[in-house]
Amino acid sequence: MPKIDESIVLVGGGGGVYRIVRFLKHIRYKLTTIQTVFDHGGHSGDLRDERGVIPPGDIRQAILALSDDDLEPGLRQLMAYRFKVNGGSLDRVNVGNILLTALTDIEGDMPRAIEALCRICRVRGKVLPVSLDDAELCATLSDGSILTGEGHIDTRSIDDSRTITNVFLDRKANIFVGAYDALVSADKIVFCPGDIYTSLIPNFLVDGFCDAVRESRAKLIYCVNIMTKKAETEGFNVGRFSSEVFHYLGERRLDVVLYNDQLIDSYLEEKYAQEKSFRVIAGDMDPRFAKAYRPGDFVDETGGIIRHHQNIASVIAFL
Repeated sequence: MPKIDESIVLVGGGGGVYRIVRFLKHIRYKLTTIQTVFDHGGHSGDLRDERGVIPPGDIRQAILALSDDDLEPGLRQLMAYRFKVNGGSLDRVNVGNILLTALTDIEGDMPRAIEALCRICRVRGKVLPVSLDDAELCATLSDGSILTGEGHIDTRSIDDSRTITNVFLDRKANIFVGAYDALVSADKIVFCPGDIYTSLIPNFLVDGFCDAVRESRAKLIYCVNIMTKKAETEGFNVGRFSSEVFHYLGERRLDVVLYNDQLIDSYLEEKYAQEKSFRVIAGDMDPRFAKAYRPGDFVDETGGIIRHHQNIASVIAFL
């Protein structure tokens, strides 16, 4: 039986980490999230260009997920608020991002700004950037062309038939020492669902990240996406997702791969199919990439959106 005080580190981008950690915090209390910092789209990208700060969007989401549920609802709502588009200077601006940027100026650097906002939000755990270095995410496509910038990779047209053959950083980025220490000392490391090439794998590209994972004695758990994404993971099955993680991680075998094996409402399947997004099937689950593949009913269809059910947090806690 896993220890209640085991240390769990969750790695990914904003949405995937958010979905899991907001439920896991009620079962385990020693949680740390490590967030990618190469976002170059939307308001986070604007702040990166204009202020030279680490893109705060994914970090903000992790802080919200780990914040105290009893926190004044108005403050949580304020942190998540994004101004509507009306042709003004505040179009798409997120209040949480502004708070993190302001605290960076006040505290002197991003790590102390994160700590300050975590105190305000009474966060249960730690939120860490994977790196403090500025770098651009790049992707090589099947026709040999290269896309530079997370925003350009993540928002390609669904009619773009080119596949991603490789992702890399345009310059060296070193792992933040706090993230390194968290990985090395973890009991479990959870690779969260989300856009694999723009939210998860960018963490692996940071110098020192894979070294820390190899040095760690943690159990490695990977939560596979429920749906594919056109222009990124079209045709991927559980085996293919696992092999990509294994490849970029530096060939340390995963301990457990969690994946959904339940059918999805036919209406929702048709809706997602219009965006060329399809349910991830099992496929060939090669033991070279993972010691165990564990299926489950992990899908939540609430509100007509397909995402992971909260029960995946319980599975992670008791593995």
